[in-house]
Amino acid sequence: MTIATRERRCARLLTQSDAISYFEKYKRIRSTDMKVQRCQSVAFNCDGTKLVCGAFDKKVSVANIDGGRLRFSWVGSSHTSSVEQVACSEKQPNMFASASADRNICVWDIRQSKPTHRIANKVSNFFISWSPCDQYFIFLDKDNRISTVDVRNYQVVNTHDMKPFSHELAFHPISNHVFVAESGGKVEILKFVGGALEPVTAIQAHSHQVDCLALSISKDGQRLAVGASDASCSLWNLDDLICERVIPRHDYGIRAVSFSCNGQLLASGSEDHSIDIAYVPDGSRCHEIKHSGETYSVAWHPNSLLLAYTASDGLDNRESAFVKTFGHSTV
Repeated sequence: MTIATRERRCARLLTQSDAISYFEKYKRIRSTDMKVQRCQSVAFNCDGTKLVCGAFDKKVSVANIDGGRLRFSWVGSSHTSSVEQVACSEKQPNMFASASADRNICVWDIRQSKPTHRIANKVSNFFISWSPCDQYFIFLDKDNRISTVDVRNYQVVNTHDMKPFSHELAFHPISNHVFVAESGGKVEILKFVGGALEPVTAIQAHSHQVDCLALSISKDGQRLAVGASDASCSLWNLDDLICERVIPRHDYGIRAVSFSCNGQLLASGSEDHSIDIAYVPDGSRCHEIKHSGETYSVAWHPNSLLLAYTASDGLDNRESAFVKTFGHSTV
């Protein structure tokens, strides 16, 4: 199924003015009830036909994307504690995994509401990321340990203990490296070979007094964005490991960051009740989304300028069951 409608195309934005003009036409926000309580994590599948979310009420939820709109599909309730993060396979559009505080990782087929596999751990799980080769995924747990799961047999084949307290982690989309956001303002880079992790280097992305909380790598692998507890987001050139600029527009810690499919836009979600959309080449703002609660998760569609996000709502707790999508036509 194709979703290449007029409002879904991934426009090429040559300047910040182009980006501002684009979002004057495509700034409508739609809400989709995912039938859960407090969506905490959202992710699109690899071909952009589905969106999955993990929720505080122990459930995962799936929506179809039909003509650019989300349409609720089903809820799965196999976990016994909150689902902290979901991640989709990089090559198989029907596969995703969920990391939960119930000490389990569940692997799901999007076409059914029960998990196909379960990986038990000794402690709660927080973050999860799928490898570009699609043969592995890794997850970070409460003991600050990264475990590697071989998808061919769903067994843990390697573990690696992190020393600084760690937060979000992500595979580089092209090279065999893993990036981990850490306390002390650092991002650690590890080499990933056959399921094993080997430390390579670390970058001082922010000051020593803050925590790096969220990170995202552009689809072409050229840039890294790091959101931190000091309310700023740093942009890094990965060819030279040089910080290109710091985006300081938030008032409180940044909990989620995501690059658009064309690498020209960066969405950062904060505890200050806003999402900033920056034009990556110069860091300037091209749009801001305001809401009445803290942002939990942001994710750009893999093929279009459609942003999915979840946030608390200080005025109506029922709103936390909704996934919002920004980038619809105002016409």
